[in-house]
Amino acid sequence: MLDQDTAFHLGPELERAVNRMDFFRLFKALAANHGCNHFILFELAGDDRPLDLHGGHALHNFSEALAKTGTISKEDPLVRNLMMSTAACAFDAENTDTPLFALGNALSAVVVPLHTATGKRFGLILLRREKSPDHRQLALIAHDAALVFQRYFEVLISLDSVSGLNDREIQIVRWTSEGKTSSEIAIILSLSEHTINSYIAAILRKLHVVNRAQMVASALRNGLIT
Repeated sequence: MLDQDTAFHLGPELERAVNRMDFFRLFKALAANHGCNHFILFELAGDDRPLDLHGGHALHNFSEALAKTGTISKEDPLVRNLMMSTAACAFDAENTDTPLFALGNALSAVVVPLHTATGKRFGLILLRREKSPDHRQLALIAHDAALVFQRYFEVLISLDSVSGLNDREIQIVRWTSEGKTSSEIAIILSLSEHTINSYIAAILRKLHVVNRAQMVASALRNGLIT
């Protein structure tokens, strides 16, 4: 049985979390609380594309090298486990071939499959500079991760069904909030400027606003971006 007195999720921080930065801090603190230096949270899409670490609800505190790449192959053994399993699992660097160990300077990893009430599947990877956790530690990590993720879903992910914005549209809003023009966003996302403008027109309709400034303000107000 889990020791509730040591569970990370207890306390006011979880209830106060209302935006992406709040949840970035929560997942980072969760990782540190369980002896992990890095975390990566991402959606598990059903197609063959690499996993996008810059997607609408992805979060990570990983190295600059991975942040530049922005993707993880679905052939990675940690990702394959997340795609196939419904239970948390631990891996040792000695017998698992993944570049994530080197990038995170880690000795072990914990992977936690996570699910939303709307059927979306996510995965959490935690990288440790310690040996693999025992069964009790693994259960507590999975327990805490599920509770933080549940709050993340309720506060932010579920807004997708309210706003109607998909991950690509949220990406475009985020880049717009950073002052990027349509042509600059087109280069970043490897799309045409015409396609970006079409996306923006659709976003304006979905958010019931008339210009980009209102679009960004609405997204910030609803917690779609930070």
